[in-house]
Amino acid sequence: MSKLLDNKRLWRLAGEDPFIVGQCTQQLRKKFGGIGLLVLFISTISAVGVAYGVEQILNSTAADLILGLYFALFVFFLYLFVLYTLSRDVLPSKDVGLQGKIVSYLIRIGFLIMLGFLVAQPLNYLIFKKYVDNELIAYKKQELVDFNQNLNKKYASALKKKRKELSSNHLIFKEIEKNNRLKNRELRNLIQTQKSRNYFIRKALIQNTLFHISNSYKTEINKSLVFTTWMVTLFLITIFILPVLLKIFISISSEYYLIKQQIQRKLIDNHYAEFKKKYNSLFIQSFPEVNLSYPNNFSDPPYNTIPRKGPDHLNQEDFIKWLCDEGN
Repeated sequence: MSKLLDNKRLWRLAGEDPFIVGQCTQQLRKKFGGIGLLVLFISTISAVGVAYGVEQILNSTAADLILGLYFALFVFFLYLFVLYTLSRDVLPSKDVGLQGKIVSYLIRIGFLIMLGFLVAQPLNYLIFKKYVDNELIAYKKQELVDFNQNLNKKYASALKKKRKELSSNHLIFKEIEKNNRLKNRELRNLIQTQKSRNYFIRKALIQNTLFHISNSYKTEINKSLVFTTWMVTLFLITIFILPVLLKIFISISSEYYLIKQQIQRKLIDNHYAEFKKKYNSLFIQSFPEVNLSYPNNFSDPPYNTIPRKGPDHLNQEDFIKWLCDEGN
């Protein structure tokens, strides 16, 4: 495992320069390797979850393989983008403030939480299929009972309205038989519809709903199933946000960022010195009679984060005092 984490390919997946990571301690190298390994793991389980979810909805092996692979690549590149943007800026820059950083982190983490929750739904069904299907059977039975009751009310109301037109008991019984045939046809249609439907949304509700939103549902909730699926979902969400948390909590004063700062500052300072040298030489060639040099209004060139202080302006009283002294 130690050799697996100490791998340049995994360091690159963590959104950092493998050349710089290779100069750090083994502990820090393993941390970056662990972040990269998590990215691969998350991409894999995302592919499995989406592929199984698509298979449940479309019943197509080709579609679930294509969409599963596509989603895996989407998640993979998404994490590369997020982790690259989380790399600390080691050069002098304007401070965006603590509030801006917190909002930025919350947006990233919130999106990954939502992504983890969505991927967890088909995976939960894959794990707890037997228990969810049992709850689904109970829901279908209740759906059939409710539908039958509504049909009874519907045809009883229709019979009541038509009762005045029926002059004998024979015609009444005939009308009742006709209504029963129509009702049984609708019940059979519902049963066929239930067989053809995948109830994907209902399965997700069974896994996550602890309380009925409507009082019309009389089926009991399997609370142990709901709590178990919540734990699995929470575990997967934690896995999804773990690479970001690990990257955020790598200190700016760590060995990696210190080496990175040295390399970047040296590179920028050397380029700036060469640029300034060429610029000044052009001034001398073009205007030898004037002693000109490259101007800069900042105290920390070339990073330009600290403006130079302007001249101190005196007030009128100071001017009069100076003028009087000049006269003397």
